[in-house]
Amino acid sequence: MNFFNGHKVLLLLVLALMVSYSGLQAQDLQQQKQQKVVEIRDIDKQLNDNPSAEQYDTLIEKRKKIEAEIKDINGKLMADAEVMKKINAAKKSYNEGNTALKLGQYQTAISHYDKTILMDATFYKAYYGKGLAYYRLRKYSDAVKAYQGAAEQNPSYVNSYIEMGRVYDKLGQVDYAISAYKSAVKNDPTSAKASYQLGRVYLQKKKNYNKAAQSFMQATTVNADYDLAFNMLGVSLTELGRYEEALLALENALSVTKKKKWKEPYYRKAIIYNKQGKYNSAKSAAEQSLTFKKNYAPAAYEAGKAAKSLEQFDQAVSYFQICAKDRQWKRTADYEIDLIVNREKYGG
Repeated sequence: MNFFNGHKVLLLLVLALMVSYSGLQAQDLQQQKQQKVVEIRDIDKQLNDNPSAEQYDTLIEKRKKIEAEIKDINGKLMADAEVMKKINAAKKSYNEGNTALKLGQYQTAISHYDKTILMDATFYKAYYGKGLAYYRLRKYSDAVKAYQGAAEQNPSYVNSYIEMGRVYDKLGQVDYAISAYKSAVKNDPTSAKASYQLGRVYLQKKKNYNKAAQSFMQATTVNADYDLAFNMLGVSLTELGRYEEALLALENALSVTKKKKWKEPYYRKAIIYNKQGKYNSAKSAAEQSLTFKKNYAPAAYEAGKAAKSLEQFDQAVSYFQICAKDRQWKRTADYEIDLIVNREKYGG
């Protein structure tokens, strides 16, 4: 063996050892990362057990430290060529899943996401994508499992909890939906969407107006331009009889919205003004709502109530007739018309 051939063999041996070491190192780093993920899950469980303020701060600091360690591990893994190859393959499969999802090819999307997870079990967005695909296939139990997988791999990814809550809400499992939304808020208090969805369930499904108002306030504190949250805050405060605060919330909704024709807040203002006996203001607000949708039954009803209280009976009948065109409102509107047309009969 001559000098050059000998060195060539030696070089190949060195390269082989380097590749082998790199693979072992990457495997060790992956195991370390998995252990760190498990530690974060354990901390999150402790956070959910209502720790004291001192314990909470300690756990949060510990969690931040572990997250930094995971970030450092990810940096080392990214530097490994072999790992980079796997990561790129996983990303490619994930992107193919996203493309299939957008095209409505949900089963194909699931196959790509499964392939991604086989290559990288910590790829939380692949679990999330699976959840979206299963949801659109109306396979709700599978969707929940997929979202749970995403949450386990990355507890800070609040979209997993939000979509999980959406599925539970769809299934009528309100308490589970609330639990999911609470997890989203706990893991990311800056998520206005999570607070909004929690408030929506409290308002619409539980009729718990205090908790609903608290959640909507949190959403608007985080995002001062959240028009829908301000509107729903107005609805909640109206139910609590806190009319002036409700009107302020509705005014905020109108001031920050980018919607050019938004009938809802004006209708909600009309309700409050009628309750306060401010009938001219109620009629004006309801009429403003009707300019955006002329056959909007709820606003027509409030306009009719205000006109009736102002003894503008012809106008009141006209508004109630608009209201009666809606099947859900017809019986109520017809009754109001009868009360006006036959006032003598009812002692009016």
